Order: sequence, then C-alpha cells, then structure tokens
Amino acid sequence: MTRAKTTRPWRVAVLGLGHWYSAYGLARGLAEHRDAQLVAAAWPDAAQLDAFASTFGVKAYSDYDELLRRESVDIVHIATPVSEIADLTVRCAQAGKHLIVGKPMAMTLDDADRMVQAVERADVCCFPLQGLMRLRLADLKPRIEAGEIGSIVVLHQTCRWSIAEDWFRSGRPGWFVDPNKVPGGAFIDEGIYWIDALRWLTGSEVVDVDGRVANLVHKELPVEDWGQATLTFANGVVATLEASWTINAPRTTGPSPKYNSVVRLEIVGTRGEIHEQWFRAPGRAVLAAGAADWVFERQSEEPFAPATAAPLAHLIDCVEHGRQPAATIRDARTALAVAFAVYRSARERRRVPV
Repeated sequence: MTRAKTTRPWRVAVLGLGHWYSAYGLARGLAEHRDAQLVAAAWPDAAQLDAFASTFGVKAYSDYDELLRRESVDIVHIATPVSEIADLTVRCAQAGKHLIVGKPMAMTLDDADRMVQAVERADVCCFPLQGLMRLRLADLKPRIEAGEIGSIVVLHQTCRWSIAEDWFRSGRPGWFVDPNKVPGGAFIDEGIYWIDALRWLTGSEVVDVDGRVANLVHKELPVEDWGQATLTFANGVVATLEASWTINAPRTTGPSPKYNSVVRLEIVGTRGEIHEQWFRAPGRAVLAAGAADWVFERQSEEPFAPATAAPLAHLIDCVEHGRQPAATIRDARTALAVAFAVYRSARERRRVPV
C-alpha cells in the first residue's frame, strides 16, 4: 500500500446502521480523535438514521451512493447487513476510499474474492472489523513469541452472548437471523473474530475442522444460536471455539445486558498459561514459565466504555505511514473460509479439510 498524502482532518462516513453498535462505537470514539471527523451517514431506515445523525450532528442520506457522490470523504465504515457489504466494499474501493469493513465480510467466498481484488487493485487501506482482537490483544503476541509460557499447544475460546439485536433495546434479532442477509448465525457472527485471532496467535493456518451447530435456546430461529468447533493448525496446535447466543435474558420481553456474557480465552503453553477474559475480575491471569503461582495482572475493563475509535485510529496510522493494517482483507477472506468449513463439517457430521 502506498503512503497517502496526509489531510487534516480525515473525513469519515458511516454506510449502514445494521451493525448499529459498531457504528455508534465509531461515532462516540471519533469525538476524542483530533485528526478525524464524522461528516455523514447513510441508511434507508429514516427513524434510525435520524436518531444517529441528530445524535452526532452529521448529514443524513437514505442512499449510500448519494452520500458517496455528494460528500468528500476519505474513509468509510461499512456497518450494513452482511448481504450488502461486498458490493459496497467494491464501490468504495473503486472510488478510492479507505475502509473499515463489517463482519463477517461476505455471504460467499466468491463475494469475498471480489472484495479482495477490488481493495488490492485500488491500493486502498482496508481494516476488516473481525481483526479487532489483534488490536485488543496486541500486547500478548510478543510475550508469547518471547517464550513466556513456552510454545503454544492448545487454545480454548468461549464467547457466549445474548442474542443479537437489530437496534438498541429493540428486543428482536431482525436481519441478524435472516438467511437472506447473513451466511449463518451465532457461530460466524461471534466466532469470526476468534478464528482470525487464533490464526494470528498461533502464526499458523487451519488445516481441518470438526464443527457442530444447533439451536439450543432459540429453537425457532432459521439460523443457529450455538456452534462449537475444533480447529487443527498446520503447526500441530489444536484450538476449540464456542460461539453462541445462549445467554438468557433476565426478562422475557428484553435482551440480556451484554456484560452478562462469557468471553474467555485460554492459551495453554508447554511451560505455562495465559487466561484472558472480559467482564470479570481479574481480567488476565498468567502462569509464566518457572513461576511458582499465578499472577493476576489487571482488572477487567469497564464493559463497552469508554468508547474508542481503535480500528479507525489504527487505519489512519497505517494510511499515513504506508503500512499494512494488523489484519488485511485477505486475512478476513481466510477466516471466512474456515467458518464456512465449520458449517460444512456440521452439515456432513464429519471432520473436513480447509
């Protein structure tokens, strides 16, 4: 990627409010970013668009292409339902916009390939949102590579949440469970982050998977609310991944608070372990090589606050210095292929290669 001429401030637009919590998170974080400003948003739902635009004082458009024609923007954050991401990514890349792309990136691998081709041809910077864990866990990678827990042999990741909502406190999942708008349910929605993170932590590629999906709590849904997979890597590391929407709401008429979720990563090494978890104290526990006991390093962060624009700040830094982002559009495509292999394994009830 070539280094871009620095402009101040970087002008940012949000395309889509389907993945509303990432859009709101970006907008809140931008208030603290000295070199970027949110200028516009586009989304066909008039009420939701008005709520967002009036909250952040930006221009509102019901049509994505109209925004791109009328507004001079440098960066777009795509937060639409999955079914719209591929075409928007291609159009924005061809228009020379740098991109933060929602997750999972596409409905099919063919769509993902179109996106990769468009981004690389346009030579724009693209950070796929599913690479977020590489930013959140950035301090762990060098510690593992330095041998603090020996060599990684096993990883376990659990992420159990309440069911996704299509708007704040709507009490309905909406497009998140519509097979015409998503390629799967809870496993790919929550697990795609961790497929990418596990590849990154191991420094290796998944060679085969053994997966299962089911509807354990929300039996009426056309997509799964629970999935689990065993991933085997080329270097011999084995990882397990559970991703679900099985956390029950305290009220049948409302969603469960997100901090009721269980998000826990266990990294097992030949000479120690690191446990990383959200919403619980301690937030990290380390049994280092040769240590007599566990060291509890920090308290868990306050859930979902304060908001930051970490993906955007990372993207801007990469653009200004001509660097590739921590996760690329090709990384997103690879993780998508792994997730689809898990679904194939679940359908065929057997272990399958990737």
